[in-house]
Amino acid sequence: MCGIVGGINRNSSCDVKLENAIKKLAHRGPDDRGMWSEPHINLGHTRLSILDLSPLGHQPMSYQNERYWITFNGEVYNYLELREELLNLGHQFVSKSDTEVLLAAYAQWGVSCLEKLRGMYAFGIWDRESKKLFVARDRTGEKPLYYWHDENAFYFASELKSLLTLLPETPQLDPVALDLYVHYQYVPEPLTPLVGVVKLPAAHYLLLDLENWHVEPQCYWNLEKIPPIEGDPVALIRQELDRSIELTLRSDVPIAIALSGGLDSGAIAALAAPKYKDTLRAFSIGYPGRPEFDERNQAEQMAEYLGLPFESIELTVEELVDFFPSLIAASDDPVADSAAYGHYSVMKLAASRGVKVMLTGIGGDELFWGYNRIVNATNLSQQKNQFWQSSPLNQKVWQTLGGFTDTPIAKKLNSPKVPGSIRTALKNLEEQHKYVYRDPQRAIFYDLWPGFANAMRYSDKLYTAATAAQIPAGNPYRLFEFDLATCEDIPVKITQLLFDTWLASNCLALGDRLSMICSVETRLPLLDYKLIETVIGLRKTQPDHNLGHKFWLKSVLKGIVPDEVLTRKKRGFTTPMDEWMKAIIIAYMDNLKNGYLVELKVLNRDFVVKLLDEAQKQSKHLFVLYKLVLLETWYREVVVRKEEEVLVPA
Repeated sequence: MCGIVGGINRNSSCDVKLENAIKKLAHRGPDDRGMWSEPHINLGHTRLSILDLSPLGHQPMSYQNERYWITFNGEVYNYLELREELLNLGHQFVSKSDTEVLLAAYAQWGVSCLEKLRGMYAFGIWDRESKKLFVARDRTGEKPLYYWHDENAFYFASELKSLLTLLPETPQLDPVALDLYVHYQYVPEPLTPLVGVVKLPAAHYLLLDLENWHVEPQCYWNLEKIPPIEGDPVALIRQELDRSIELTLRSDVPIAIALSGGLDSGAIAALAAPKYKDTLRAFSIGYPGRPEFDERNQAEQMAEYLGLPFESIELTVEELVDFFPSLIAASDDPVADSAAYGHYSVMKLAASRGVKVMLTGIGGDELFWGYNRIVNATNLSQQKNQFWQSSPLNQKVWQTLGGFTDTPIAKKLNSPKVPGSIRTALKNLEEQHKYVYRDPQRAIFYDLWPGFANAMRYSDKLYTAATAAQIPAGNPYRLFEFDLATCEDIPVKITQLLFDTWLASNCLALGDRLSMICSVETRLPLLDYKLIETVIGLRKTQPDHNLGHKFWLKSVLKGIVPDEVLTRKKRGFTTPMDEWMKAIIIAYMDNLKNGYLVELKVLNRDFVVKLLDEAQKQSKHLFVLYKLVLLETWYREVVVRKEEEVLVPA
């Protein structure tokens, strides 16, 4: 796991200074750093040594008489198998690193090498002979890659802070992206909050030619293209899950696991512990007084059940408030997820014990129907599709019934004196009318997320008139607008939307940045692409979204984890979030009132002040204010202070 940065310029005399950009990535690779350049191209690298700890793993690395040069971040888990295949094809190697195997794979297969890679990665490869730059990102977006370009230059980096040091001027804030952030709590890829700065989407690549200057990402993999699979889900999923665990345990440094009381991390611990060559250590977090939502007891019980050494750290509100600006700076993107501080803290604890690689359970909820609201969205989208393909008479009848929910009679029927069965039927009809009988070109997706719906209450007053004028109508919904009637498989489409938004831009973005700020690599066995293809292929022949919470995964794990783990009610990652938000808003609200977002005329200051006053009196508007405080802090720490050196937290 490393940090990468690079630039290509059509003007061969242009000298790109990488020193500051590399310094910004020091935490991603404290073990080594390097630069390589020649006319048109500059590549930089910081190294966190995981495989082949010798100097032979130094990057940027060359191959085939220095024709190809690479800067690479990530792990190719199946590098040993690829190495053997390439040896049989006549290739030779001087190191034992996966980086050299990746270079040889590109030399052998070109862009098609992506079909061979099983791992997490973001990289840039320069071909000195053809004068082409090849950049690519892994299938689910575990590893980041930001870029910016104009008609003469193209710059890329692992982190936004690094990329900004290369740009000719500081980009402006993007009102469209900021509005999405207010609704989603993150900026969905490929956008960032800054105009002209984008992320290469997951499962995409760019092939940039000096002569044909065409910057257009190409998709090489998605869930909808996965072929259907027939067979026993339990046997097939268990086979790929075992293989994924085996591959992610390949390392020349110690590996541990971030263990919660949940199913996903418990499953990984149970499957990995007997396969690991050493003793797998477990780390967790908790809260003072061990409140009900503190999962340390369950995590410790699982560790004891598996015979794993266990350590935990307590998170206090005072420490979070003090550390908040540094936490947001480390996050690189503005992401208002309560899990951020916990994820950082468990990685910091592991790093203090000499751990460089951590396994986590990220991806299990997204792959195995872990969210009830996503199951509901899938069912409602299917009903919506059926409705809009029904006869005009049926549409007329149901729309008329739906309109009944807005009448005075319907409001009277909502009285507690009315039998519960009638009130439930009315509520279901109201939900149907709200989601199903409107907007046939839009899937039902984020509508059911409380934060998304809550943001609608503020968005018409939150911005200045100048900013609001730049935000298109229906902006938050545009990500899930498509013709339901032409969608071949709605459950798979909804899963793809979840992967493209929440998983990539929230979970994986935080997971990468907050582990790498501690110089720790995270590995996610539940996002192995062969496992994903198995699950999605089976889903296309045996729909599983109505079988129950994580039905297939639980079936696979019977007899492997204790029964109480399989039957425990899902809570998600729970924190004392209201207490945290209140404390952070109070501590940093003056920055919001008189900050950059007001000065740049993005936010309507009068409305923000009104929300802050009401929040202090009645504890209202906490989440939207927290998001705004976080966004202001992000702009200060990441954009304004881009020239300052980033210090790795002690």
